[in-house]
Amino acid sequence: MKVMIQLEEALEIVLARIQSVETECLPIANAYHRVLAQDVASQIAMPPFARSPLDGYAYLATEVDPRPLQLEVVSEIPAGTFSDRVIGIGETAKIFTGAPIPPGANCVVRMEDTESLGNKVTILRPVSPGSNIVHKGEEIKEGDILLRQGFYLSPPAIGLFAAVGLDQVNVFRRPRVGLLSTGSELMDVGQPLKPGKIYNSNSYTLRGMLQDAGCEVLVIPIVSDEIEDTLAALEKVAEADVVITTGGASVGDYDIMRHALAQFGCEMLFWKLNLKPGTPASVGQKGKQIFFSLSGNPAAAMVTFELLVRPVLRKLTGRSTPEEGEFPVKMASSFGKTGKQRRFLRAQAVFKNGELWADLAPAQGSGILRSMIGSHLLVDVPENHGAVEVGELLMARWIADWES
Repeated sequence: MKVMIQLEEALEIVLARIQSVETECLPIANAYHRVLAQDVASQIAMPPFARSPLDGYAYLATEVDPRPLQLEVVSEIPAGTFSDRVIGIGETAKIFTGAPIPPGANCVVRMEDTESLGNKVTILRPVSPGSNIVHKGEEIKEGDILLRQGFYLSPPAIGLFAAVGLDQVNVFRRPRVGLLSTGSELMDVGQPLKPGKIYNSNSYTLRGMLQDAGCEVLVIPIVSDEIEDTLAALEKVAEADVVITTGGASVGDYDIMRHALAQFGCEMLFWKLNLKPGTPASVGQKGKQIFFSLSGNPAAAMVTFELLVRPVLRKLTGRSTPEEGEFPVKMASSFGKTGKQRRFLRAQAVFKNGELWADLAPAQGSGILRSMIGSHLLVDVPENHGAVEVGELLMARWIADWES
């Protein structure tokens, strides 16, 4: 087992052991925020016929049409109808937005550029052949690839499938994640706080983060600092793809999680990351299951989730688009602490004069959950960096989209 490794090495180790979950076929109405499991081609052209993009008159234009041009109205074509009346020279069809272009016509003139009287219409400003026609297949041709495997299905993507008549789609299933909070000092909410106890917040923050990441979450009630209880709890999540534990991750007498995981049959891949907060994180594997042991400190657990767990969940769900990497930010506030370890500071993103600045949360302790509220960024302070100064340029990465 490796001890005290860099974040990048930890990710490389874990991601190399991850395979995407199985696939399933779903109605498109149930496929929002899922990930495509195969390329999807259109079975029809879009639009499926040449159509008018506006209300007006369809006629057969030439390059030598007089101004004004008088035509006889021989048909009317609302959207959703089709006319097989061929439009000849000197004739026109009154047409509405979205309606098919009638045979014989090669343009549409805006209704605002005409004057009508009875069955006659005067084209005040004649248009050129081909004007104001959306041709068949102009947006999508039959057989075109709409979206490729690994694409995250946003509402516009589902709308695109509906537009071409697709009713079902193959997607990766949701990863199943077991979530355990360990610590004899923990109590659940909804009951009076006893002396020496604290309320368990990690189950609630991480549950929400996992749901936002598209996972099915199985939460195990609070587990004591006893190996026997921990092993029994791990048995309850034997069907999960991923198990996340918080607490019991460090070096104290009651920090037994990595020992429990080893006793449970896990191959321990590493223990401790060379960063703050979240140093005592460890990862193990048993069969296809991956086990993350995170700090019990709330902010540390959330930061480590963003840096280490979320990339693994992306691969599990079949996402093909890469995560956004680090980018430069200017520091809007200072941080006086120095240390040998790499540090990730929580910060709010602020735009000043077209530049992105990072305004640090007032308190950066690993147990200060409130520091994550309103924070958009994790600012990457290299090891042995020294104090952070206002105006200094550092690298940062986005925290997943949360409301501030």
